Amino acid sequence: MYTNSAYLNHSKLHFKDKSRPLIVGSCGTYRLFTRSKLPTYRPRGRIDYQLLYIAAGKAHFFFEEDVEEIVTAGHMVLYRPREMQKYVYYGDDQTEVFWVHFTGNDVKQILRRYKLPSTGHVFYTGTSPDYQQLFRKMIQELQICRPYYEDYLTLLLQQIFILIGRQSEDESKVNSCTKSGRNGCLLF
Repeated sequence: MYTNSAYLNHSKLHFKDKSRPLIVGSCGTYRLFTRSKLPTYRPRGRIDYQLLYIAAGKAHFFFEEDVEEIVTAGHMVLYRPREMQKYVYYGDDQTEVFWVHFTGNDVKQILRRYKLPSTGHVFYTGTSPDYQQLFRKMIQELQICRPYYEDYLTLLLQQIFILIGRQSEDESKVNSCTKSGRNGCLLF
Protein backbone atom coordinates (compact mmCIF):
# COMPACT_ATOMS: atom_id res chain seq x y z
CA MET A 1 0.00 0.00 0.00
CA TYR A 2 1.18 3.49 -0.82
CA THR A 3 0.06 6.32 1.43
CA ASN A 4 1.03 9.96 1.51
CA SER A 5 -0.79 12.30 3.85
CA ALA A 6 -0.28 15.43 5.89
CA TYR A 7 -2.10 17.28 8.64
CA LEU A 8 -2.41 20.93 9.63
CA ASN A 9 -0.13 21.56 12.61
CA HIS A 10 0.86 17.85 12.37
CA SER A 11 -2.29 16.94 14.30
CA LYS A 12 -4.47 13.98 13.29
CA LEU A 13 -7.33 15.28 15.42
CA HIS A 14 -10.27 16.49 13.40
CA PHE A 15 -11.49 19.96 14.24
CA LYS A 16 -14.08 22.59 13.48
CA ASP A 17 -12.79 26.14 13.01
CA LYS A 18 -15.03 29.08 12.10
CA SER A 19 -12.31 31.74 12.26
CA ARG A 20 -11.87 31.87 8.45
CA PRO A 21 -14.08 31.09 5.44
CA LEU A 22 -12.22 27.92 4.42
CA ILE A 23 -9.49 25.92 6.18
CA VAL A 24 -7.80 22.74 4.97
CA GLY A 25 -7.18 20.40 7.91
CA SER A 26 -5.61 17.40 6.19
CA CYS A 27 -5.06 15.84 2.80
CA GLY A 28 -3.78 12.54 1.49
CA THR A 29 -3.78 9.73 -1.01
CA TYR A 30 -3.93 5.92 -0.86
CA ARG A 31 -3.07 3.28 -3.46
CA LEU A 32 -3.57 -0.37 -2.61
CA PHE A 33 -1.08 -2.84 -4.06
CA THR A 34 -0.33 -5.57 -1.54
CA ARG A 35 -2.91 -4.92 1.16
CA SER A 36 -6.16 -6.80 0.59
CA LYS A 37 -8.44 -4.04 1.91
CA LEU A 38 -8.54 -0.72 3.73
CA PRO A 39 -11.82 -0.10 5.60
CA THR A 40 -12.99 3.13 7.22
CA TYR A 41 -15.89 3.29 9.64
CA ARG A 42 -16.88 6.42 11.53
CA PRO A 43 -20.39 5.80 12.87
CA ARG A 44 -20.78 9.42 14.02
CA GLY A 45 -18.80 10.89 11.15
CA ARG A 46 -16.40 13.77 11.72
CA ILE A 47 -16.99 17.37 12.68
CA ASP A 48 -15.45 18.66 9.44
CA TYR A 49 -16.16 18.07 5.75
CA GLN A 50 -14.43 15.41 3.66
CA LEU A 51 -14.06 15.28 -0.12
CA LEU A 52 -12.76 12.08 -1.72
CA TYR A 53 -11.69 11.73 -5.36
CA ILE A 54 -11.57 8.24 -6.86
CA ALA A 55 -8.71 8.62 -9.35
CA ALA A 56 -8.46 4.94 -10.36
CA GLY A 57 -10.24 1.68 -9.67
CA LYS A 58 -13.30 1.80 -7.48
CA ALA A 59 -14.39 2.13 -3.87
CA HIS A 60 -17.25 0.61 -1.91
CA PHE A 61 -19.39 3.04 0.11
CA PHE A 62 -22.24 2.42 2.52
CA PHE A 63 -24.25 5.63 2.85
CA GLU A 64 -27.02 3.59 4.39
CA GLU A 65 -25.66 1.04 6.87
CA ASP A 66 -26.08 -2.14 4.81
CA VAL A 67 -26.53 -0.77 1.28
CA GLU A 68 -23.37 -0.92 -0.80
CA GLU A 69 -22.74 1.63 -3.55
CA ILE A 70 -19.73 1.10 -5.80
CA VAL A 71 -18.11 4.36 -6.86
CA THR A 72 -15.78 4.25 -9.86
CA ALA A 73 -12.90 6.41 -11.07
CA GLY A 74 -13.85 9.94 -12.06
CA HIS A 75 -16.31 10.40 -9.21
CA MET A 76 -16.07 12.38 -6.00
CA VAL A 77 -17.74 11.75 -2.68
CA LEU A 78 -18.64 14.55 -0.28
CA TYR A 79 -19.28 13.93 3.40
CA ARG A 80 -20.74 16.70 5.50
CA PRO A 81 -20.11 17.07 9.25
CA ARG A 82 -21.49 14.32 11.48
CA GLU A 83 -22.54 12.04 8.62
CA MET A 84 -21.78 8.37 9.13
CA GLN A 85 -18.77 7.35 7.07
CA LYS A 86 -18.39 3.74 6.06
CA TYR A 87 -16.33 2.72 3.06
CA VAL A 88 -13.71 0.20 2.00
CA TYR A 89 -11.04 0.00 -0.66
CA TYR A 90 -10.00 -3.43 -1.96
CA GLY A 91 -6.57 -4.23 -3.38
CA ASP A 92 -8.12 -6.23 -6.23
CA ASP A 93 -9.92 -3.05 -7.37
CA GLN A 94 -6.59 -1.21 -7.80
CA THR A 95 -8.04 1.77 -5.98
CA GLU A 96 -6.29 5.12 -5.98
CA VAL A 97 -8.05 7.77 -3.93
CA PHE A 98 -7.27 11.33 -2.85
CA TRP A 99 -8.98 12.98 0.12
CA VAL A 100 -9.13 16.31 1.89
CA HIS A 101 -10.75 17.37 5.17
CA PHE A 102 -11.82 21.00 5.50
CA THR A 103 -13.82 23.37 7.68
CA GLY A 104 -14.60 27.10 7.90
CA ASN A 105 -17.33 29.67 8.44
CA ASP A 106 -18.33 29.91 4.75
CA VAL A 107 -18.10 26.30 3.56
CA LYS A 108 -21.81 25.90 2.79
CA GLN A 109 -21.82 29.03 0.62
CA ILE A 110 -18.59 28.04 -1.14
CA LEU A 111 -19.94 24.57 -1.94
CA ARG A 112 -23.19 26.09 -3.21
CA ARG A 113 -21.33 28.66 -5.34
CA TYR A 114 -19.37 25.97 -7.17
CA LYS A 115 -22.42 23.72 -7.54
CA LEU A 116 -21.32 20.84 -5.34
CA PRO A 117 -24.38 18.77 -4.48
CA SER A 118 -26.38 19.99 -1.48
CA THR A 119 -27.80 16.51 -0.95
CA GLY A 120 -26.44 13.07 -1.69
CA HIS A 121 -22.81 12.16 -1.70
CA VAL A 122 -21.54 11.01 -5.11
CA PHE A 123 -21.05 13.15 -8.20
CA TYR A 124 -19.14 12.80 -11.45
CA THR A 125 -16.12 15.03 -12.16
CA GLY A 126 -14.12 13.07 -14.73
CA THR A 127 -10.59 11.70 -14.49
CA SER A 128 -8.55 14.84 -14.97
CA PRO A 129 -4.88 14.86 -13.94
CA ASP A 130 -5.53 18.40 -12.69
CA TYR A 131 -7.36 17.01 -9.65
CA GLN A 132 -4.48 14.71 -8.76
CA GLN A 133 -1.96 17.52 -9.18
CA LEU A 134 -3.95 19.85 -6.90
CA PHE A 135 -4.33 17.20 -4.21
CA ARG A 136 -0.59 16.43 -4.37
CA LYS A 137 0.23 20.13 -4.00
CA MET A 138 -2.00 20.33 -0.91
CA ILE A 139 -0.25 17.32 0.62
CA GLN A 140 3.14 18.87 -0.09
CA GLU A 141 2.17 22.25 1.36
CA LEU A 142 0.95 20.59 4.57
CA GLN A 143 4.21 18.64 4.80
CA ILE A 144 6.63 21.50 4.10
CA CYS A 145 4.74 24.39 5.78
CA ARG A 146 6.33 27.17 3.74
CA PRO A 147 5.32 30.80 4.40
CA TYR A 148 1.63 31.43 3.71
CA TYR A 149 0.96 27.73 3.22
CA GLU A 150 -2.45 27.90 4.90
CA ASP A 151 -3.56 30.57 2.42
CA TYR A 152 -2.17 28.54 -0.46
CA LEU A 153 -4.02 25.43 0.76
CA THR A 154 -7.27 27.36 0.63
CA LEU A 155 -6.54 28.49 -2.94
CA LEU A 156 -5.69 24.95 -4.04
CA LEU A 157 -8.94 23.57 -2.60
CA GLN A 158 -10.87 26.41 -4.23
CA GLN A 159 -9.26 25.45 -7.56
CA ILE A 160 -10.69 21.95 -7.10
CA PHE A 161 -14.10 23.48 -6.40
CA ILE A 162 -13.78 25.68 -9.50
CA LEU A 163 -13.00 22.65 -11.68
CA ILE A 164 -16.04 20.87 -10.22
CA GLY A 165 -18.19 23.95 -10.91
CA ARG A 166 -16.94 24.16 -14.49
CA GLN A 167 -17.72 20.48 -15.02
CA SER A 168 -21.23 21.13 -13.73
CA GLU A 169 -21.67 24.15 -16.01
CA ASP A 170 -20.37 22.22 -19.03
CA GLU A 171 -22.85 19.41 -18.33
CA SER A 172 -25.66 21.97 -18.08
CA LYS A 173 -24.72 23.44 -21.47
CA VAL A 174 -24.59 20.01 -23.10
CA ASN A 175 -27.97 19.11 -21.63
CA SER A 176 -29.39 22.44 -22.80
CA CYS A 177 -28.09 21.89 -26.36
CA THR A 178 -29.43 18.33 -26.41
CA LYS A 179 -32.88 19.32 -25.14
CA SER A 180 -33.19 22.21 -27.58
CA GLY A 181 -32.14 20.04 -30.52
CA ARG A 182 -29.31 22.36 -31.47
CA ASN A 183 -26.68 20.08 -32.97
CA GLY A 184 -24.25 22.90 -33.65
CA CYS A 185 -23.69 24.01 -30.06
CA LEU A 186 -20.08 24.87 -29.42
CA LEU A 187 -18.72 24.34 -25.93
CA PHE A 188 -15.45 25.80 -24.74
